[in-house]
Amino acid sequence: MQITFVGHASILIETKGVRILSDPWWRGPCFGAQWWGYPPAFTGAVQPRVGYIYISHGHHDHLHSATLKSLNRDTVVLVSRNIDIAPTIRDLGFVVIEIGDQEEYALAEGVKCRIIETHTADTLFAIDDGERVCLNLNDALHAAPESVQERFFGLLHSLYPKVDYVFSGYGVASHFPNCYRIPGKNEAASAAKRQAYFNRQWVKIIKALDPQFGFPFAADVAFLERDLLWVNEPTHNAERPTSVFTSAYPKSSTVVRDIAPGFQITGSEITRPCLRQPTSLAQLQDEYADQFVRANSYGSASEEDFGEVLRLLAANVHVCRSYLLEYPGDYQFVIQFRNFLDAITIAKRGNDVSVERQRENSGEKFDVRYITRLHYIKWSLSSRYGHEILFVGSGGIFEYASAAMARKNLHRELMTVLIPHDLAPSSRFGNSSPAVYRLKRTIKGWLGRRSVDLYDLNAWTVWRKQGEASVPRESAASR
Repeated sequence: MQITFVGHASILIETKGVRILSDPWWRGPCFGAQWWGYPPAFTGAVQPRVGYIYISHGHHDHLHSATLKSLNRDTVVLVSRNIDIAPTIRDLGFVVIEIGDQEEYALAEGVKCRIIETHTADTLFAIDDGERVCLNLNDALHAAPESVQERFFGLLHSLYPKVDYVFSGYGVASHFPNCYRIPGKNEAASAAKRQAYFNRQWVKIIKALDPQFGFPFAADVAFLERDLLWVNEPTHNAERPTSVFTSAYPKSSTVVRDIAPGFQITGSEITRPCLRQPTSLAQLQDEYADQFVRANSYGSASEEDFGEVLRLLAANVHVCRSYLLEYPGDYQFVIQFRNFLDAITIAKRGNDVSVERQRENSGEKFDVRYITRLHYIKWSLSSRYGHEILFVGSGGIFEYASAAMARKNLHRELMTVLIPHDLAPSSRFGNSSPAVYRLKRTIKGWLGRRSVDLYDLNAWTVWRKQGEASVPRESAASR
């Protein structure tokens, strides 16, 4: 078996005449213009053409239409029968084979694979050629709850007692916490803290599955928008998952390598040792100069576009009204657009929630300001998965007026109305009264039963020490 790392979540597996490419993404950005593949993909690996493509799930950096359109349509695409992505891929002109959960599917004589659904409509891919086993976990386990991880560790050990290669994600595939500006926040330290958590999740996965080789992938992306440029260095340079592994388990028989596009392993021999280098912001801006211009070109939006977004937002707030009124306090949100002068306010006052146009430079106070592109909000409110561009793809910035409101995670109220709803969300208190609900949460906390909340600002924010400066965004962007 020979495996080549193409880039991001894409690997090429070759064995016994079978060539399988996973999650191809290299043709342009994804999530609008928010994510850019970096380092550049090693696309020479996919020539001659492949026989199969495996698509793990529907996020844009895995199901990337522009890249798929550049590949031969007679390539067979393999997906899970349990997740709803086959119609999208068929619409692109591909033959799609939907494989049942844990079903063993023969790709050729002696070469079998499985696609197994894991958590939140994600899947993993296992291939066994009778001599070696490769597990492609992409994003499937490192962000899953501990109970899900443990269940799949047991399942994979039962199906594959000996594993040769594990490719697992380790990245911060979310807008959180780097898209939050809070007075007193140490942004670089918060980014590094978040990445350190996922690095240790990767270590936990590799240790549990005990392969001959473990490789981190599916995480290195570049953020080129000015407001997010600073994220690149602290996220990727603070520490590496492979370093954490070797420090924690110096006597482990598992070989871990921090791979870069072009890396190749054949059997037990590393035949092309392309290893990852630290991310340099200056080098990134120089190498991606054209892409930087595109990422910061917002275009213009029309009065008609604004009116439609205002209407969609007001309708969604109306649907969510019963849920929003459960929030115990008042608030004022402002949605500000990078490509339109006027803004939109959402205000809760007692038993009323209003949505109104805010004229340019009105100077109205806010608790949370959300800065984004007008068409990103339009996509979010008018399509089933459009909100992923905001809350996976880092499509906007939440700016808090005070740290106190950030500690209450007030932005969650705004997120609720930026995602389209046919019906009001279920009560945040379940079947309990607010008092009983809060009591139950308190008791769970005392008993240590509260699970890790990966999206709690109070838990993930590192605060600046007295006299410590914030991130100099403008100076970084102008280098």
